[in-house]
Amino acid sequence: MISQIYHGFHFLSRANYKKSIETSKNMTKLRFQDFNTFDLMKKLLLNVFLALALLSACRKDGVKMQKLDLQSHGLPVTIMAPDSAIIQEKDYNFMRDITVKKGNQFFIQIFEFAAPKQDAAGEKLRQLTAVQEDSFFREVIKEEDQGFIFSKMADSTTLDYDFRYVRIIGDKELIFQTGLVGSFSLEDVKLMYNAVK
Repeated sequence: MISQIYHGFHFLSRANYKKSIETSKNMTKLRFQDFNTFDLMKKLLLNVFLALALLSACRKDGVKMQKLDLQSHGLPVTIMAPDSAIIQEKDYNFMRDITVKKGNQFFIQIFEFAAPKQDAAGEKLRQLTAVQEDSFFREVIKEEDQGFIFSKMADSTTLDYDFRYVRIIGDKELIFQTGLVGSFSLEDVKLMYNAVK
């Protein structure tokens, strides 16, 4: 009889042991299913990329561009500029200096000369040569028939961007570039460059 009780108890203990092992395995599975690090990382990375894309879109959408006719300032040309851009002009007899500015990221300087000596492509090459001879010049980022975008060192550690775009209208030669004061990112310069084309 004792032998039967022992075998019965041993059988129950063994069955309970197996059952507790199975329960433990199932709970471990559930815990790891709840905390799947790979899925968690995927979700985290997706959220980070979405946030960066949203910030980038906000920056681009933040600059609302509209047509700006400069005829009232003596220039028979229309460019794109942010709403409420401030226009200033100075006349130096041999040239005029017109600026179109909005905030710190949009600042176009237009130099107007009379009686151009060459066509727009020729003047662009002259401008490019002058820029490349400057000790602060680094590289040409984009070059087209009438203009180019380039990088330069603003100081010993800061890379800055600028552009030149040439238009000849009648007897007037217009040279567009970034404002003489300020530091501009490549994104800022691309926006201004495309605004004057």
